[in-house]
Amino acid sequence: SPGAQQTLIRDLLERGEPAGSDLTPREEEIVKLVAEANTTREIAEMLHLSEKTVENHRANAMKKLGMRDRVELVRYAIRQGLIEP
Repeated sequence: SPGAQQTLIRDLLERGEPAGSDLTPREEEIVKLVAEANTTREIAEMLHLSEKTVENHRANAMKKLGMRDRVELVRYAIRQGLIEP
């Protein structure tokens, strides 16, 4: 239901992440671009990196943040103010 979805979103936004995560500026940039629904190829082209390098940065960020998938990265990016909800 819409009410349940709004409650879930509000709970996710309020939970937040601990400040000062160990992400490098490049990892944070890639998290932001992933959260904005860019593909690995698009990110690689934007940042003049290989796709493998983008994948490595994304994987490192996810490991540092204890995340398993892109959905969790999007939630993190919203909570951190990297992207608009």
